[in-house]
Amino acid sequence: METLRSFKHRNFRILFSANFVSNIGTWAQGVAQAWLILELTNSGSYLGIVTALQFLPTLFFSLSGGKIADKFNKRKVLMITNLTAGTSALSVATLVLTDHIKIWHVMFFAFMLGMGNAIDAPVRQSFNAEVVGKDDLPNAVGLNSANFNTGRLIGPGLSGILISLYGTGVSFLLNGISYFVVIAALISIRESELHIENHKRSSTKIREALRYVRARPDILAVMITVFFATSFGLNFNIFNTMMAT
Repeated sequence: METLRSFKHRNFRILFSANFVSNIGTWAQGVAQAWLILELTNSGSYLGIVTALQFLPTLFFSLSGGKIADKFNKRKVLMITNLTAGTSALSVATLVLTDHIKIWHVMFFAFMLGMGNAIDAPVRQSFNAEVVGKDDLPNAVGLNSANFNTGRLIGPGLSGILISLYGTGVSFLLNGISYFVVIAALISIRESELHIENHKRSSTKIREALRYVRARPDILAVMITVFFATSFGLNFNIFNTMMAT
């Protein structure tokens, strides 16, 4: 089928499956983290602070992630970012399951996860082009979007069940394991099948990209709209958790 043509690439099939597991784990942890914060503090302010600590690195370091994507081996960088995120999730899981968790632990590991994601996101998006090539990239982006949103549907529901049965620690454990599933998939990638192209120095590309955005009011308007939508419209997990307690 034309809509599934990216699956003809072995590397894409492997990563797609691993990312499906990881997406479920990520959304499961999101629910568990919010619930854990309220268990520890019963404070909406702390919930907002931890969320800010997790996502501020994306605001400040995503451009650096793009430079890293151009300069280093993307597959190896993704292994490091997933190792960082997986270790953070497993650390929180261990602290929760052993009843040693404190709010500062949650804040620290949320920030570490955010740092990993700030580098991971641009590198992963760039790596998709190497996995499927330019011709199949639009199709791969669509399939990955469906993958992400399917995880968004399954993860929170699964986390709710796990929290009701075992507490929040198991959701962190699930997410930690899911990152190592991605690492295993990255290890199994065949580099000989990647579509790797030579690029100019990343600093030049960033300047060119910023100039291009300034010269395109339509793109700038979309970016501003997305900024406000994600900043104020996608914090429903905070409100939902507060209303449920």
